[in-house]
Amino acid sequence: MLNIRNSKFYTLLLTALGIFCSLGLFFILYLAWILHTVSPRIEQLRSNRPSVFYGVFPSLKKGRHFPVSEFENLLADMGFRKSKSLDGLPVGEFAWENQSASQKTLLIHRPAFEGAGRGLDRLKVRIAFVPLEKGSWEIESITRLDNSETIEALDFPPRSISSFYAGRVRTQNPIALSDIPTSMRYAAMAIEDVHFLEHRGVSVRSIVRALIQDIRAGKFVQGGSTITQQLMKNLFFSREKSIYRKVQEALYALVTEVKFPKEDILEAYLNEVYLGQWSTHEIHGVAEGARFYFNQAASDLTLSQSATLAAIIQLPNAHDPHRAADRVLKRRNLVLKKMLEAGFILEDEFQEAVKEPLGVVPAERNLEDIGYFMDLVLRELPAEMRSRLSSEPLTIYTTLNPFLQSSASKNLKTNLERLTKGYQSIKKRDEKGIRLQSALIAVDVPNCAVIALQGGSSYRQTQFNRVLAGKRQPGSLFKPFVFLTAFDKATLENPFSGETLLDGTPFEWVYDKQNWKPRNYEDEALEKVTAAEALQKSINIPTARLAQLVGIANVQETIKKAGVVSSIPPLPSISLGSAEVSPFELAESYVTLANLGQGCRLRPVTAVYDENGNNLWDSPLSKEARFSPYPTYQTVELMKGVFTNGTARAAQGSGINLDVFAGKTGTTNDFKDAWFVGFSPEILTLVWVGYDEEEKVGLTGAAAALPLWIEFIKTSEPFRQDTDFVKP
Repeated sequence: MLNIRNSKFYTLLLTALGIFCSLGLFFILYLAWILHTVSPRIEQLRSNRPSVFYGVFPSLKKGRHFPVSEFENLLADMGFRKSKSLDGLPVGEFAWENQSASQKTLLIHRPAFEGAGRGLDRLKVRIAFVPLEKGSWEIESITRLDNSETIEALDFPPRSISSFYAGRVRTQNPIALSDIPTSMRYAAMAIEDVHFLEHRGVSVRSIVRALIQDIRAGKFVQGGSTITQQLMKNLFFSREKSIYRKVQEALYALVTEVKFPKEDILEAYLNEVYLGQWSTHEIHGVAEGARFYFNQAASDLTLSQSATLAAIIQLPNAHDPHRAADRVLKRRNLVLKKMLEAGFILEDEFQEAVKEPLGVVPAERNLEDIGYFMDLVLRELPAEMRSRLSSEPLTIYTTLNPFLQSSASKNLKTNLERLTKGYQSIKKRDEKGIRLQSALIAVDVPNCAVIALQGGSSYRQTQFNRVLAGKRQPGSLFKPFVFLTAFDKATLENPFSGETLLDGTPFEWVYDKQNWKPRNYEDEALEKVTAAEALQKSINIPTARLAQLVGIANVQETIKKAGVVSSIPPLPSISLGSAEVSPFELAESYVTLANLGQGCRLRPVTAVYDENGNNLWDSPLSKEARFSPYPTYQTVELMKGVFTNGTARAAQGSGINLDVFAGKTGTTNDFKDAWFVGFSPEILTLVWVGYDEEEKVGLTGAAAALPLWIEFIKTSEPFRQDTDFVKP
């Protein structure tokens, strides 16, 4: 009996031992699997680099002029900070040296730029300004301070506008711990895990403290997670709060601490930490956080700025400095207090830092709507270049002017707010959730380069890119092509000029067994009207009669040659803009007019380089003769009268030198779409206002679109010389 009992006892013991060993083996294998999972991700954060897209600011040249406030905004866009003192002006800062009524002088300390394919040395210069009328100042001279040499132009470092990381457009750029200032490291530890350097991945005291708080509240209110645990959560787990996830998180943290030193873990954490939302993309890592919130490199973060980034970590969306500045300021000061209590900073450093304002760049300055332009960039990049974005860190130089892009975003939103508040019909639709939309594209005419593109009111709210994919009727924006056709087909026997009289009486156009009766905007008929008046005042009937005279097939050919790629049926109504086209196509066709007959494909990218500085792909400027220069010039000259005698007279008195600009308003049938395009030999800007739904704006292009064009063109003044069209 004893033997039987002993046998059962030993059997039970062996079974238990077997289960225990199996569990132990399983646990060891699980830990090994965790190590196998964690190591590549940590190494990826240390070794992988994103492909970076840059916007390029035009050079600052002698003779350029603008208000002082606009110049300071421009410098802020470039990443410069206004210095408190002239003594030993730090890199990346500017300071006014003299601000008398007769002259202003400014010191700028330009940082070096070492990008693939291009580089700039560190340089300190003095810029002298002289006053002009209406509060503007003109650059009189630019002088190097190291050798007193006068230079004609000052180049600036390109600005990072987006990055491609981990297989998608993502704002993340891992950097070495040595490039992250001590203040940022201490700020994160002070508020998130003050005992980070002491524990081995899991803090017992933090867990006990959090458990007590959770029991009192009856729910999860405090996590007790260490920095290592937070890193594991960010890399491998969802944000769901559960005991099972917390146990997994702790095991991952313990294994990570065995494998990696504290420095590697802190580096990975600061490169992965989530710091808010940028348009439709998440901001990860302090490098991108510094760029997004302060428009500067992480290495240049001040104590106050480091504390601000650390303050965002707990609740990034709730602690958005743009929407909850007071809340973030309060938590930033808490971070600074925790740093003081931990002995990370001195009392005088604390006192100085808490006095600092948040200092985040305005929302429109951080290019929150850059996604619209990036849609075009990714569309135009060759397939081979797109495929290499994920596998290697490429450098892509785009044509975007970041200053004008932020201006486009800001002014487009302001114009929509103006229309919504000012017109009851628009306001009532808005209250029902039917939002008025708008789009803008700006082009550097000589270089056929897209310098700003806003495809809607907000990329975060709507990714539908109305510039690229929004097919709309252009209305009167097609009329200049009717007149260009007439100028082009003119002969000595059948001459055509702006003084040519056109029949303005109503008529019926019979075409392909169909009848078409064009009507004027105000339903008034004119017996005779000059060609110049017909185009400048956008009168329908004489324009349609001209189209009949030159032949609708010829008008169709002109529209296609100018740059429109959408299907254009040879119907009489296309003379008044009945065919649907995208704003991008219209902009490209109008650039052909602005270049006096030279057509080109609009470019969003200039060059792509690999990490070794090898040029992989170029997008050279390529123009072709599509129309004779003189007929195109004649058309443009008529369009200049749109500002003086025509539908865009409201632009008079805006402060813009309209003598060098030509333009055209556009209003479609039943006032569904409103357009305006204006251009000089230097810059072209096209604006559309309308609804995505089957709704009518109820306004003309002059009322809805022209005001946005005016405000945008005003901000482009520093980049223009206002040269006029040269008669061929």
